[in-house]
This record gives sequence, structure tokens and C-alpha cells, in this order.
Amino acid sequence: MINILVAGKYSDSIQKITDFARDLPNELKIVGTAEDDQTALEGIDSQSPDVVVITQDGGDSDLVQIARKIYVYKPRIITVVYGHNMDSRQFTQLIASGVRYAGEYPKEADEFVSSLRKLIEVESTRAGYIGQQRSTLLTSSSIVGFYSPKAGVGTTTCAVNTAVALAKRGRKVIIVDLDLEFGDAASFLDLKPKKTISDLCAENEKESFSISDIESYAELHPSGVYVLAAPKSPEFAENVTTERIQSIFATLKIYFEYIIVDLPAGLASKHAELFNMMNRIYLVTQLQLSSVTAAKQAVNILGVLGRRENVNVIVNRHSKLDLITIRDLHKIINCRIVASIPSDYRIAISAANRGLPVISGFPRSTISRAFRNIAAYTDSKNTDLDIWDMSAGEIAREYQKFDAGLGSADTGKKLELLHLGKSRREINGGTA
Repeated sequence: MINILVAGKYSDSIQKITDFARDLPNELKIVGTAEDDQTALEGIDSQSPDVVVITQDGGDSDLVQIARKIYVYKPRIITVVYGHNMDSRQFTQLIASGVRYAGEYPKEADEFVSSLRKLIEVESTRAGYIGQQRSTLLTSSSIVGFYSPKAGVGTTTCAVNTAVALAKRGRKVIIVDLDLEFGDAASFLDLKPKKTISDLCAENEKESFSISDIESYAELHPSGVYVLAAPKSPEFAENVTTERIQSIFATLKIYFEYIIVDLPAGLASKHAELFNMMNRIYLVTQLQLSSVTAAKQAVNILGVLGRRENVNVIVNRHSKLDLITIRDLHKIINCRIVASIPSDYRIAISAANRGLPVISGFPRSTISRAFRNIAAYTDSKNTDLDIWDMSAGEIAREYQKFDAGLGSADTGKKLELLHLGKSRREINGGTA
């Protein structure tokens, strides 16, 4: 049985293909139809068809763009385009987009089935490197929020460096800066975006966004991380509503494994709506009384919202001179602590001034090691880690477990200690 999703702007064109399935019910199954690119992408995500048939009548360029994404991200799905009177230029563009066959509509159902079976046989060989596994990109996407109720604790630094670390692990990552009034995630990557998320929302009146819409407003960093930047001025924040954010996320989840969200500081009604969109929330704090107090309040509110289990605490700028220990923090906020990033003012300021992620500019620093470990933890989908009473060796072993079996450029590399060479007392403030 060949599972087929049919996409096209005209119902009569779609009907030509669905009629073949009706004639050969034991060989063809239509798992979905779509008359726009967004519906097609959602159908590909949910149904995982063997073949996507695009009926190109009248120059359906938006639908054809789907073929390029399928070819890259879903190599086991075959894309076929049928149309009338295709010229050589159209044919070349289609093949360049990853379409495996383009031509006139088949006349008979048997002819249609035969051509598909031949394509499936050939493409199974091409995509054999992934065995029987389908690409996980469209079915395994996480929205990861970085948040602190208190500004200035390093939330953006954590978000940006974790995103780059994930990209270095071979993941497809986009940063969405939702600090709509004062967001500056792009500057941490030395990017000067011409357009922002506000422009995307203001200049597109459609209820949903295509990936082409979003790509044209996002910037690409050399690390491979995309960035959808915050508005250039606070007055443009009103263009970005909760509904528009949800629509953006719905599309991004089809193409990116990780959507890293830099959330605004504070704690207002808008935060509740944003928290509910996150699969994982990293609460960033420092071991100073004001930061710890704010973190405790945030954890309590997240508990009321039913999001406590999604919270993972990151201690930033951790120093052995801190009067509050990680053990103290755990007692105060009663929430799992998953990482501790050491304080290194010189490196942090140097990286920020140069518009370089620490993980790229100072890859051997202890800060970079911490971010690589956070990326490994994120990638593992683990929800049980709590380092507050672990020694440095125990922490390292936990992170090595997360990295086991990773199929990326970093395969086989051991993760480093969060604080290389430090004792248990220095790590967590005096555990026995």
C-alpha cells in the first residue's frame, strides 16, 4: 500500500489523483489533501506519507517550495509534481527543488502506480543511510524557553550559547527573541537584522505563516542558527500578539528540532500565555539574594500555572565567593537544578563586545563546557536531572549518559565537567 498526500490549489486537480486511489483501493491510500502550503506541511507532519503529489496548475510556487523542505528534512518521502504544458525552465526548477518526477498527469491508475513503485525503489536506496527510521525533524520538535523574572542575570547569554551548542551537535535550531521591547539576542551573534518578528506579523495578514514567510524575516548565523529578532523599537511590540506567536511556532515546529525562545524578564499576564507554549523552561538565576527571591516567586507562579514540572534551573555566574550555595538555592526554591555556569567576567565581556557566542569565541573555557553540557541535557529530553547534591564526577557521568548514542558531529566526544578540576564543596556549596 502506497500512502499519498495530495497538495494543490484546485480541487479538480486534486480529484484527478484521488480518483486513482478509488480505482485501486488495495494499492493506493490517500492519507490527506491540502490546498495551501501550511495545511500540506501539517499533513506531512501528522501522516508521514510515502509520496507527496503536488498538482501544479497555474504556477503554484508556494506549494512547490514544500518539495525543497521534504528533500532535505524528510528524505524518505518522495515528491512528485504533475501539471500541464511544463516548459524546460519549470522542469529545471522543480528538479532543483528536490522533486523526483515532474510531468503530465498519468492517464491510467495502473500507469500511476507503476511509476510510483519505481520511484520508491530508487529512492529507498538513496535514503538507505537512515535505515527504516523516518526523519525525526518534523515529529520531534521542542520549544525551549529561557527566562528570568529579574533582568540582567544572563538569560540571553544562556539562550544564545545553548542554541549554538545544539547547532554544533547537528541540530536544526532557531532563536525567537520574544523580549519584544528590549530584546538583543541578534547582537549577541553580531547580526544586524533588516527585519524582525514585528515586521513579519505586521506585513503578513494571513492567519498562518509559511516557512518561506518566516525565513524571509529571519537571519542566519554562520553557526547554522537562525534568529527571528525582536522589534527594533518598543512601540512595535504590539504587532506581535499571542495568536501570531502560536502560528509562528506551529510552522517552525515542522522544520526545526529546537525553537529556543528568549523570554522577557518580569512576571505579567503575558508570561502565563508564553509559558504554556514551552515544552521546557530554563529558569536562569544568580546566587544573590534578590535573584534567588525573584526565582522563588517565579517557581511558585509556574506551579500555580501547572508548569512546575517543566522548570529547570540554571545557576549563572557561579563563584566560590557566593554566600548562597547551590544547596541553599535548592532548599529555598525546591526545584531541580540542572546546570551551574562559572563566573568569568573577562571572557563574558570580551565575547559580548565582539558579538561572539562564548562557545565559539572561547571553546575551551569552562563557560563553554557548561553550555555544551546544557545542550546535551536538552538534547537528551531528560527530566530527572538534579545536580544540587552531586559531586563534579557524578555530574560529568550524568552528562555522558545523555550524550551516549548521539548521531551528530560530536559523536564519541566526552562531555566535560561543569567546573573542571573543582571539588564537590566548590561545586555545590559543601555537600558531603
